[in-house]
Amino acid sequence: MKRDPIPRIRIVDIAGLAGVSAGTVDRVLHNRGEVSPKTREKVMDIIKELNYEPDILASALAAKKTFRIAALLPYGTDQIPFWKYPVAGIEEGLLEIMHFGVSLERYYFDFFDRDSFLRQSSEILNDDMQGVIMASVFTSEAEDFLERCNERNIPVVLINANICSGSCVAFVGQDSLQSGMVAARLMKYGSGSDGEILIINFIRDEGNQDHILKREEGFRKYYGELKTGTPVLRQLNIVETAGLDGREILRDAILSPGTRVKGIFVTNSRVFRVARFLEENNAGDIILIGYDLLDENKHFLKNSTIDFLISQKPREQGYKSIMTLYHHLVLKKNVERNQYLPIDIITKENLEHYSSE
Repeated sequence: MKRDPIPRIRIVDIAGLAGVSAGTVDRVLHNRGEVSPKTREKVMDIIKELNYEPDILASALAAKKTFRIAALLPYGTDQIPFWKYPVAGIEEGLLEIMHFGVSLERYYFDFFDRDSFLRQSSEILNDDMQGVIMASVFTSEAEDFLERCNERNIPVVLINANICSGSCVAFVGQDSLQSGMVAARLMKYGSGSDGEILIINFIRDEGNQDHILKREEGFRKYYGELKTGTPVLRQLNIVETAGLDGREILRDAILSPGTRVKGIFVTNSRVFRVARFLEENNAGDIILIGYDLLDENKHFLKNSTIDFLISQKPREQGYKSIMTLYHHLVLKKNVERNQYLPIDIITKENLEHYSSE
């Protein structure tokens, strides 16, 4: 996801395009001295065309002002590799804007440890941050943290799960309901209208993963709106703890006598765990759909154990989140509240055209 760096427009650049002196441009910018209306209009047109932000950037650089942004995210592990990618996107964006006085403080927490999130979020409030990028993994605790940031006028950009109810600057990620509906349409094409469809949620604890529940809601909504016969939809929640892979739970749900599982929808990136189980038990005739181009998932997509992956673009989420705070904090611009990313469908046939997340 290589991007060109943000250009640093100078007054002399504007002057050259306008055919005037740098002093004339400076007088227009600061409304000082005599400048003819025609010249003023010409300079202002060029400033608007270049999207130049003179007062904000120049004053910030001259005052050596810094904008301290906190990243409050789970750290990526072999069990939960997804979170390595938003971090990479944030770091990429930081390289482009650090010369404007933006610095990043990293507050990583354990995906399985609510107290770890609480400790790190409290540290942010004690460390005088000007902005926060947050993954709302622990929903109720994240909502409380959002409220405290709002009380202190600390802008927050959310990624991955949208729990923003007026107290955040922006959300960057997928429309979870819509992505669930896309998954259901794919499932219908592959599995027909009889048998059972498993909806597998790898969750940390009950009632605490809003975006996963939204995907299931979208999946069920699609099937509920069909006018013809539909398969039986069965939910399977696998409550995660560190080190648990859910094999025994999967065996009971998929291989027990009398089960007729024709398709499985995994509502997050841990679809590789189900793929590994199906491969180990020679159950590759089951349609399998999940999320994200993790290396583990790509392996099973290539050998057709996974049929479809839906990309959440986690690296893009990270990149856009820090750039959104940059535009809000440094450039003082209005930013879009809900920044929904495309819902890309990946198969083994088009995989080579997609880089890793």
